[in-house]
Amino acid sequence: MTENNNSNADDERPNTAPQGGGPDFDADWAAFAAEHADDLGDVERSRNARRFEKHAKRKEKEALLSVDDLDASAFAGNAGHGPRDFTGTSWLDTDDVMDRYGDPFTPPNPEIGPVKASRLVFWILLVAGVAGVIASVFVPALTGVVGTIAGVCVLVGGAGLIFQHKGHSETRTDVFDDGARV
Repeated sequence: MTENNNSNADDERPNTAPQGGGPDFDADWAAFAAEHADDLGDVERSRNARRFEKHAKRKEKEALLSVDDLDASAFAGNAGHGPRDFTGTSWLDTDDVMDRYGDPFTPPNPEIGPVKASRLVFWILLVAGVAGVIASVFVPALTGVVGTIAGVCVLVGGAGLIFQHKGHSETRTDVFDDGARV
């Protein structure tokens, strides 16, 4: 290890303390600030100082509450509320909530209803045509005949279904029904 070198005489020690007792740091700082006021002002107005100030303000705005600040009962247990409401119920208790408030859930009753014969024929032509086109690819000997007939079936079936389509308003029950279904 190296020894500290004292440039003073052998028995003499430097005295850094002012005469009145301990060091006066406030007075020393004030003297330093007054002596270097121009340099400190330049540093204060610098781009890095502005960036540091913005960074410090952003850090102040960060979340004041962390997950680590909460105890386990805030997430599970008898905290008294579900994940997104404050009514004392969980979203998993849907049946109990609906029974309590008397909101009966009526499941949808989808019905195919009567199918028009022409629509059925067009669907059969379309499906048979697609199957025929696929078969003509795998049987090269029948490609000319089966491919032509299947292509015509696809065209007739698809065109017939498109022309019979009346739009999405055919299921509406009144003027105010926008067609949305659950």
